[in-house]
Amino acid sequence: MKDFDFNQYYQNHEVDFSWLDKPSQHGFRWRNSDGSWRKSKRRISSVDSFRKAIAKDNPSDVYFSTSSWLEPIDLPNLNDDTKPHPILINHLIAFDIDFAPLSLENLEWARLTTLNLHKWIEKNYDYELMSISFSGSKGFHLFYNDPDRSLFSIEDGKEREDAVRENRKKLLQEVLLAGFKVDSRITADTRRIIRLPGTIHGKTGLLCHRISIERLGTNIDSWITDVASFFGNIDIPKVAKVKPKKVNQAGKKLTKNIQQNNVEQSYMIEVSNHLPGTKDRTSLIFWTPYSWGTGELCLERLQDLVKSENLVDSYIFSDGQRILFICPEAFTRAKVVKILRKVGMEKLSNTLETRQHYWVRISGIMNDDGNWYNEPRFISMIKGNNSKENFSRAHLTLLSKLGIDIDISQHQNLAGTDEPSTRMVARD
Repeated sequence: MKDFDFNQYYQNHEVDFSWLDKPSQHGFRWRNSDGSWRKSKRRISSVDSFRKAIAKDNPSDVYFSTSSWLEPIDLPNLNDDTKPHPILINHLIAFDIDFAPLSLENLEWARLTTLNLHKWIEKNYDYELMSISFSGSKGFHLFYNDPDRSLFSIEDGKEREDAVRENRKKLLQEVLLAGFKVDSRITADTRRIIRLPGTIHGKTGLLCHRISIERLGTNIDSWITDVASFFGNIDIPKVAKVKPKKVNQAGKKLTKNIQQNNVEQSYMIEVSNHLPGTKDRTSLIFWTPYSWGTGELCLERLQDLVKSENLVDSYIFSDGQRILFICPEAFTRAKVVKILRKVGMEKLSNTLETRQHYWVRISGIMNDDGNWYNEPRFISMIKGNNSKENFSRAHLTLLSKLGIDIDISQHQNLAGTDEPSTRMVARD
C-alpha cells in the first residue's frame, strides 16, 4: 500500500460526486499512506477541486461527512461554546453494514442484510434512496435523504443539531431492534465521516463504488471478481476461519487496556422487563448464568421452570455462551422477584426489588471496530400454559421483532402498551 501512488490514480480517474446534491457543503478527510490524516482546507465541489485539495498528499482512504453544513471548513467541536454553532443544512441517513472478517460468506451475509434493510426502510419510512455502495472491503453503505425538513427549520443551530441527532438515534434503535446489524457509530452521529464512492480502500485495494439495487439483489459470487483491484488480484477466502474468543482471554485484554488507559467500548441494545403503561407489571426475561452452560442440562432447568411456575409459552435464544430466556407473561413485580430468587438469580431479583425494573441485552455486541459478536439466535420454544391469557403486549411485540412468528391479535387480556422500552448503551 505504501508504494502505491494513490494521488496519481486520482489525478487520472474520477471520484463519484454525481449523487450528492451539493458536495461543497460536505467536509472531506483522508488518511495518507504514511498513516497521517488531513482535512480539506477548501470546499470540494467537483473532481477538479478534489484533485487540487489532495495535490500534496497520497491519500490511501478518502472520506466525506454525512452532514452538510453552511460552512463545512474547520467546524468547531460539538461542545465548543467559544464559537458560533455551525449551521446544519442536511444530514444523510447512512447505514454501514460490515460482516468481519473479509470472506465471500460474510460478504454474502452483508449483502443480504443490506438488501433486507433497504426493503424494511421502504416499508416503514418515506426516505428517498440516494446511493448504495460496496465499501471495498467487508460490506456495504446505504444512503437516504429524509424529505421531511421540519428539524432543519429549527432556528437555533445547536438545538437543530441536537434534534436531528435524537431523531437518528431513535431510527437507529428501531433498525437494531428489528435485527439489522449496522455500525451503530454511523447513523446517529452528525459529525461522522464515511468512505467516498469512487475511491480505493487502502487495506484491500478494492474500489469503493456505487452499485445498483439490481446488483445488490444478485449473489456476491456473480460480481465480486469484477470489482477493480489495485494491489493485484485479491484472494478473498470463501469462509472466514476465526477461532472463537475465550472469556478469560477477553478479560485479559480488558485488563491490559485498562492499564493502558485505552479501554474499548462495546455497544448493544437492551430492553426493560417492565410493561410500559402499567404501574407494577413485569415480564420474566433474563440471561442464564455461565455455569448453566447452553446444553441439555440448561434446557431441562428452563423446562422445569416453565412447568413448576405454570408459565405461558416461553422462548429461548443462545449467543453461544449463555441462554436468553423470554417469557411474555404479565406478572406482578413481587412474583418475578420470587421466581428469580428461586432459580438462584439473587442479584437480578434485588435489582428488580429496589429499582422496580431491570435491563437485559437483546442484541449482539458491537466492538469499537464495528464488528458484531455474541448475537442471540432463536433456539426453540418451551410449551407452557396459554389458557391464562395474561400476556405482556410489549414483550410479544419484542418477540415479533426478534423474528418469532407471533400473531398478537390472537391474544386476549393484553397488559401494557405496544412498544417495549429499549435503549442503546455503550459499556467499557
